[in-house]
Amino acid sequence: MTTREKLLAGGDSGEAVVIGKGAESLLFQMLNQKHETHMPPKKQLSDAEMMAVRQWIDSGAVWDELVFEELPSVKPVTLSPMPPSYRPVLALALSPDGGRLAVACANQISLRDLKKPELPVIGLLVGHVEAVQSLVWSADAKWMASGGFRQIRLWDAAAAKEVAVISGSMIGNITGLAISPDGKSLFAADGLPGAGGFVHRVDLEKRAITATWKAHDDVIYGLKLSPKGDQLLSASADKLARIWAVDGGKLLGSFEGHTNHVLAAVFDKEATRIATAGADKEVKVWDIKTRNQEIKLGDKKSVYSALAWASDGKSLIAVTDGGKGSIFTGLQAHTGTENPGTGKEQKLAAVSQMLYCLSVTADGQLLFAGGDDGAVHRWDGSGKLLEKLQIELPPQK
Repeated sequence: MTTREKLLAGGDSGEAVVIGKGAESLLFQMLNQKHETHMPPKKQLSDAEMMAVRQWIDSGAVWDELVFEELPSVKPVTLSPMPPSYRPVLALALSPDGGRLAVACANQISLRDLKKPELPVIGLLVGHVEAVQSLVWSADAKWMASGGFRQIRLWDAAAAKEVAVISGSMIGNITGLAISPDGKSLFAADGLPGAGGFVHRVDLEKRAITATWKAHDDVIYGLKLSPKGDQLLSASADKLARIWAVDGGKLLGSFEGHTNHVLAAVFDKEATRIATAGADKEVKVWDIKTRNQEIKLGDKKSVYSALAWASDGKSLIAVTDGGKGSIFTGLQAHTGTENPGTGKEQKLAAVSQMLYCLSVTADGQLLFAGGDDGAVHRWDGSGKLLEKLQIELPPQK
């Protein structure tokens, strides 16, 4: 029932709607509590509501496509304190200068100094009640944005101080953030399972949402800007990755080929290719211009939960929900329909925790992944595990 065409096509039980004949339409008949496949299954509509459906069918079942593009209404939610045992690292972000790593563990964000071997904490950002789902640095590395439940917080990174909270027309977890190179616009992925995935554009000078569009039919799991900042890439549970024009939010292309949730998507350094990773246990590389799948990677044994393409373009890194990962290099597109794309694969030393997020230095020589146990794992460019950094959270007041 997401389109009029699908509704009129019916299903295994025949026609759902007979235009102009509400009483004869299966959709209306199923609203009767005595019907063997009564809908909704746990609720009975009122007589007025049932008659509204019948009259709608009688009058031609007029369909407004824009209704499905609107943000669904949601009820206010009061969040309870997080249990101390819940401490996953759901988001990581390397500063553009490569000197600091932001780690979102549960509802706190610690800033780590990468110039010192012990990676000491040089700042702690506290303000979220809920788990932090996403992080992004500004291009000048002076400030950050973090996404939680129905809100975005802006931070002065040097002072470790909150400077603004952006909320309002948000419906779920902010699962992805991206900042334009000029620092004027922030893009945020928002949504609810089954209700759609939306992208909000935030004017950072006004600190207000200035545009919202429906990008997917389900939750968005990944959001990335192209290196030039002119295109926005989204990945969703609806099995699609999509590219949008930053100016105006026009859809530029859809990439269809995964058979399950697409959990991550990234641009290469030239923005001529994208890589996607999914719950179907595959990593795919696509040509943006033709939208053809060039390369298929992965062992078909693990769900790929996060992706990163090193800024130098030489390596593509993927980690899994089973604590494994791979470094792919030498990626070559296939030359024929029966000739699969190729690439060299170097395995990461496995860890014993589900991995949620990934961040990689520009040269691909240091890799960081956040785990379910509140730890950040660090590998070198050969896949050797260098360290497991357990994140210690100070008690909250």
